[in-house]
Amino acid sequence: MIGNRRLCSGILIALMTAGPAVAQPRNGNVWDGVAHQPSAPSVRSDEKVKEIHPSPRASPQERTRQQDDVLDRMGRELLERSGSSR
Repeated sequence: MIGNRRLCSGILIALMTAGPAVAQPRNGNVWDGVAHQPSAPSVRSDEKVKEIHPSPRASPQERTRQQDDVLDRMGRELLERSGSSR
């Protein structure tokens, strides 16, 4: 019984002193202290930087058209960078 206590104490001390070498548990979308799922504010700021501004009251068809326009613009930019043309 005393041997088990010493073993458990040793393991506990080793885990406590190991620090960052021990993998941190995953907690929802937070893994290794970093959130891997975007939050609504970060998505909005990214969209603003990339000039994606869908109207919150736009119909589904209008949002689809806006997204198609953005994808077309991105496609043209990629073609220009690669030196290709349609």
